[in-house]
Amino acid sequence: MLIVRGTKKLRDRVKQRVEESSASTTVLGDWFATALFWKPQVALLVNERTFVPVFMPLAPAATLLDRAPEAIATILRRHGVDENFIADELEAMRDVRLAPTNNRSVLGVMNGFEAHGAWWFATGRIDLEDLSMELAHTPIGPLRGRTGFPDRELAAVLGNDRSNVIPFPTSFRATAPTGGDTDTGAGKGDRRRSASVYQLKITLKGTKPPVWRRVLVDGSATLDQVHEVIQAAFGWWNYHLHEFEVGRTRYGVPDPDDDFGPPARDERRTRLDKVAKAGSSFLYTYDFGDNWEHQIKVEKVLDASADTLVPACIDGRRACPPEDCGGPWGYSDLLAILADPTHPEHAERVEWVEGMRAGPFQPDAFDPAEFDDNLHSLHLAVFDD
Repeated sequence: MLIVRGTKKLRDRVKQRVEESSASTTVLGDWFATALFWKPQVALLVNERTFVPVFMPLAPAATLLDRAPEAIATILRRHGVDENFIADELEAMRDVRLAPTNNRSVLGVMNGFEAHGAWWFATGRIDLEDLSMELAHTPIGPLRGRTGFPDRELAAVLGNDRSNVIPFPTSFRATAPTGGDTDTGAGKGDRRRSASVYQLKITLKGTKPPVWRRVLVDGSATLDQVHEVIQAAFGWWNYHLHEFEVGRTRYGVPDPDDDFGPPARDERRTRLDKVAKAGSSFLYTYDFGDNWEHQIKVEKVLDASADTLVPACIDGRRACPPEDCGGPWGYSDLLAILADPTHPEHAERVEWVEGMRAGPFQPDAFDPAEFDDNLHSLHLAVFDD
């Protein structure tokens, strides 16, 4: 039996009975799935045990569960998996059942695959099988302390030597995007004068030496606006899920695909000055796959002068890690490899990070002047009075 744990948007398209099944009887276990409304529409499956992704056509949605086993088998063959194993998995997958999601780490990784895949897919130079292979060689935070990458985790689980793997065509490699393209009407430097100003020190947990930023934020800003200030201050790309945790209360954007009990409170309706004060601290997590945790300390609450403009980034140290590098563990590993020209993965990692950054990566670099450009790219909806 194969359990496909679908997000709500996929379950709505498939329109089949949802069961609270226990677990798959296949060796690789459950697969998570979501619907991607690209043109044409695509389904993304991610294996819970190895995080190997499988992209396949969504239409016709009514037959997706019937087609999923063969799509999985095709990608396993691309990974060099033994045909006898694939035959056994296909036999076990003859009975496919739909169930709700139950693992936020897999959903976070899936969200990252979706963001990367959307860009590759839009170029028109890559098919879905090649896309599945490309993203299988992405560092994954939940695999830290293990193999680090989905393709390597699959090989480790099955004991493969990977000698028969069909590689991703390197000619498709190109520079990734650096920001969103949604126009909300906010212009560069859009800010407002504030009655109270919160001075926040935001430290990226698990980084050594620490990566941190000091920002000024309007006390009346809602937490979704604080989220975008954090994104702009660090230089994140804002294409993963995020969440605030103040005390024992979670704040975020209510998600209909969230199957994990009571939903987070709406960050868009929660002001900073209602949940924090001078001396208090709280947590902000970005990308549930890589699990970048930011410790936020309210250093001061100031009375704003007539010349005080917020938001602003006034200080910080070190560059933001590259997106999807595997969280603090993966970033530490990446820095060690970049610093060692003799490492067997040095050239490959240099190519990857320079493609992500459109140039050399300087981990010690920090320029607060980039905040305005980043904020403009994110279109923070804070306007002049």
